[in-house]
Amino acid sequence: MTWFKNARLRNGVPNFCAVALALNDLGYKAIGIRLDSGDLAYLSCVIRKLFCSIEKEFGLPGFGKMSITASNDLNGETIDALNKQGHQIDAYGIGTYLVTCYAHAQAALGVVFKLVEINNKPRIGN
Repeated sequence: MTWFKNARLRNGVPNFCAVALALNDLGYKAIGIRLDSGDLAYLSCVIRKLFCSIEKEFGLPGFGKMSITASNDLNGETIDALNKQGHQIDAYGIGTYLVTCYAHAQAALGVVFKLVEINNKPRIGN
């Protein structure tokens, strides 16, 4: 697995790729990944290269074009800075600044809710 040796990422991305490959073997296609911390521009470029190398190594058309979504208290200024740096981000998750009008000195509470159960049944995704 050349892609894994060359990944050099100390986050969940190699795990995502391994799961995406396993799902592919079962007939499912991964859609993409979300970055919510770190240097988003740099990571998006590294991840795009990784996705492309996996596409080539395993002959998986489209793997290199999987969506990379970025979030992390993004606003117009941070997106402008990302654009100036250059990146491989396909979509942005803008929540805090959109909902709270944080740009006008409105206080915001940075909270993440993760759905894990509905009616005593574990849930992932849908």
